[in-house]
Amino acid sequence: MGYKHSNPQNRAKAASLLRQLKGQLVDVTGVRVEALSNVYAAAEAYWQLSKAAGVHLYQEGGGWHADLEFKGLPHGIPRIVGTPEPVATRAEAIESVVEMMSMCAQRDNVPPPDPATGLRWFRFDEHQIPVDPRMLQHFVSRVPEVAFDADHIRKELDVLRADISGDAPVTADAWEAAEFQLRYDASRMCCAAMAFGIMQMSYDPPADLDLALAAAPGMH
Repeated sequence: MGYKHSNPQNRAKAASLLRQLKGQLVDVTGVRVEALSNVYAAAEAYWQLSKAAGVHLYQEGGGWHADLEFKGLPHGIPRIVGTPEPVATRAEAIESVVEMMSMCAQRDNVPPPDPATGLRWFRFDEHQIPVDPRMLQHFVSRVPEVAFDADHIRKELDVLRADISGDAPVTADAWEAAEFQLRYDASRMCCAAMAFGIMQMSYDPPADLDLALAAAPGMH
């Protein structure tokens, strides 16, 4: 079983470690981090140290991870960012997250963009799909009223993946080759996923996926 960021004990430890590491910030003047994705580029301005909730430090996948968790972020902004690949030692993981925290501290004095105007990006396998913030806010307002949940959303995205790319992950080429209506339906479902707190979908097809699954009630 993988590490659970939502586990109360893990969150308490993460909050304690955050308080400890705040005293170890380093000078990152002149350091620039290349945004490797639209998801990261759209989110990084919101990742301020004042909004950090904890530092999750754990061993998994053959190495150490350090994830910085945030609170109070706009819908559609990932609340956890960390080491993309495991590092060899605990010390390396801490060094990495301290540098990340130091860069977040620099953003505390810069107001983030208006969340009502900035695009969000949903990662659907190997492709990134833009999500309109106004549509997202509308979907968020509908969440208490709809008759389905996050698991149903994931299943619907699995079905849409099969329609777009068959038995393969969604790629930019597969997306462009899909019919307009299919892309439109998938874009709306990605927006619905964000409204339920799902930031991405990864290709991991379940053996018993029923592609005849009935469609969820629409979020109009």
